[in-house]
Amino acid sequence: MTNEKPTFEQLCDPAYRRAELVSEKSGAVWTAFIELDGMINKSKISEVYFKRSGGWFSQKLNGCTVCDRQRSFTEAEYHQLAEAFRHIARRLEAHADEIDAAAIDAPDDSE
Repeated sequence: MTNEKPTFEQLCDPAYRRAELVSEKSGAVWTAFIELDGMINKSKISEVYFKRSGGWFSQKLNGCTVCDRQRSFTEAEYHQLAEAFRHIARRLEAHADEIDAAAIDAPDDSE
C-alpha cells in the first residue's frame, strides 16, 4: 500500500488490515492459511507438492529462525504454492461437477 501512517480507524478496519497483509507474498500466504484453517492440510501440501516435511513448511510459513537464519519461502516456492492451490481448486471443481452430474440415490425399499 502506501508509506503513510494509517489512522486509528484504518487499523480497526479488518478489511484494511487484510489488504495490508495480502500486499506482500508472506502476508498473502499467511492470510490464506488463517482463513482456510481446518480446510487445507499444510503437512499434506508440503508432502505432496514440495516433497518436504510439515515441519519444514511450518518453519517457512511462520518465519521461524533455525540455525541463526530466518526461514521464508523463496520466490519459486511461493509460485509452487500458488500452483498447488490452483491444482487443488481444479480438483475440487471437478469433484463438484461430478456431484452435480450424478443421479440421486434410489430409495432403499427394504424398510
